[in-house]
Amino acid sequence: MQTTLLGLAIAFILALVAALVGPYFVDWNQFRPQFEAEASKIIGVPIRVAGNLDARLLPAPSLRLKTVTVGGANDLGKVRAANLDVEFSLSSLMRGEWRANELTINGASLDLGLDPKGRIDWSPSSGSFNLASLAIDRLNLTGRIALHDAASRSTLELNDIAFSGDVRSLAGAIRGDGNFMFDGNRYPFRVSSGQSADGSGTRLHFSVDPGQRPVSADLEGILTFEARAPRFE
Repeated sequence: MQTTLLGLAIAFILALVAALVGPYFVDWNQFRPQFEAEASKIIGVPIRVAGNLDARLLPAPSLRLKTVTVGGANDLGKVRAANLDVEFSLSSLMRGEWRANELTINGASLDLGLDPKGRIDWSPSSGSFNLASLAIDRLNLTGRIALHDAASRSTLELNDIAFSGDVRSLAGAIRGDGNFMFDGNRYPFRVSSGQSADGSGTRLHFSVDPGQRPVSADLEGILTFEARAPRFE
C-alpha cells in the first residue's frame, strides 16, 4: 500500500514539473494552423496570428499572441492587435466557465464602416461561442478606433486610447475609464454599459472630461441595432 501511494506521489510530482517546465521547451508556433482554424470556427470570423504564439498551463492557464487579425482580407470591419495576453481562471475553466483574470491588448486597431444607409459593414458571426458567457476581471487596452462613414465620406478617429476596466459580459456589460487623443487634445472618459431592462438593447453611459476645454459630453441612453443600423435613444 505504501509503495502504491509513493508511486502515485512521484507520478503527481512529475506531472506537475512537466506542466511547469514543459511549455518552455514546446514550440507552440508549430500549432498555429490548428489554433487559427479552431479559433475561427469558435468565433465565427477568420483569425490570423502572424507573430509568435505562446501558452502556459501553470500557475494559471495563459495565452500570448502577437500580430493578431480578426476578420477577412476584404472585410471593412476588422480588428487588429500587436500583442494579446490573456490569463484565464483555472477554477472557472474546471467548472466549464469562460473567465479571464486579466486580458491585456496592446496596439489594438478597430476599423468600423457605415454604408450609405447607415448600416455597419460588419460580417455577422457564425461561431458557436456565446459572448455573454465570457467575463474579464481586468481589461487593459491601448490602441485606436476609426469610424468610416460612406454617406459623408468622412472618418472619425480616436487615437492613443488607453482603457482599463472590467467586463461582466462581452455582450454589453462593461465598466471602466481611460483617455484618448482627438484633434490634438487628450480627453479623459468613463464608460459603463449593461443590458436594458427589456433585453432589447444595451444601456450605455459615456462621459468625457473636457480637460482644459469648456465643452464636455455626458451621454446616457439605450443603444440598439435594427438591420445593422445603430440607434441611440
